[in-house]
Amino acid sequence: MKIYNSTQNNLTADDVKLAKSFITRTLGLIPKKMISESEGLIIKPCNSIHTFFMKFSIDVLFVGTNDEIIALYENVKPWRILPIHFNSSYVIELKCGQISAKNIAKHDIIQIDE
Repeated sequence: MKIYNSTQNNLTADDVKLAKSFITRTLGLIPKKMISESEGLIIKPCNSIHTFFMKFSIDVLFVGTNDEIIALYENVKPWRILPIHFNSSYVIELKCGQISAKNIAKHDIIQIDE
């Protein structure tokens, strides 16, 4: 899957996995040692995440039902809990640094191509 930022008119990530089962949502990126700039994970449905047991920091996008970014967090370190965003439909986890590298901002519109 690929993630595009329609507002910025650029590709956010082109090697994206979807975590939608209980097990894949629970594990998320925990089994990985690192991810590349092109990788990402969509957790659906999701309105809060933790980074317990992770081995690296990540950037996190909370996306609403209209595919608008409602919150974003840069450089989320392991062993953290992010706030609940009740209006979040899904979460996108990216390699640390991608929010600033791709100029991602709150209210940008996300497009997912499968």
